[in-house]
Amino acid sequence: MGKHKLSLAFADGERLGEKGWGALRACGAVSRFIAVVRPMDPLDWLNDASGAVIVRSSESKRGISHSIRAGLRAARRHSPDAVIIALADQPFLTPPLFERLVRVFEDSPSLDYIACDYGRFSAPPAIFSPRMYDALEALEGDAGARKLMNGGVYPGIRIPVEEARFAIDVDTPADWQAAKLEYSQSFGYSH
Repeated sequence: MGKHKLSLAFADGERLGEKGWGALRACGAVSRFIAVVRPMDPLDWLNDASGAVIVRSSESKRGISHSIRAGLRAARRHSPDAVIIALADQPFLTPPLFERLVRVFEDSPSLDYIACDYGRFSAPPAIFSPRMYDALEALEGDAGARKLMNGGVYPGIRIPVEEARFAIDVDTPADWQAAKLEYSQSFGYSH
């Protein structure tokens, strides 16, 4: 995008990256937070990094698999019951969505993952059991966890997410314009 996208600000001054991060932080069902960032990330979008682990990964530019690997390695030091993979460029995620993922996961101990189903596709956030950690770490390039979820090896489910705006993921300038428009319409700010 030519700029550090997570630092882009909406009309009210809140930054793109702090929206999804803040929703995850506000989820009462998550106890440890890890942000995987590029080495030169200014971190100005991290409105609350208290107690969080910041992993600066020079490999993250090589694809999402490298970011997953770096975050998972940091998480595994604490023997987590599960990990949630979320993207900081999804500005419309909410604490109840994260809590729903955790609740469904806790109620389904035989499942290896719970992902969000946006109708036409499945995407983060998603929660993964320890049975998938090695496979997540073995991903290569820009292959995200979707490859594992679609492979038929790991049992899991996709929970329907009715609000289309939850699926908005800012990767291009056009995505950013669409996110700003949605933000202004949803929250009454001019863009």
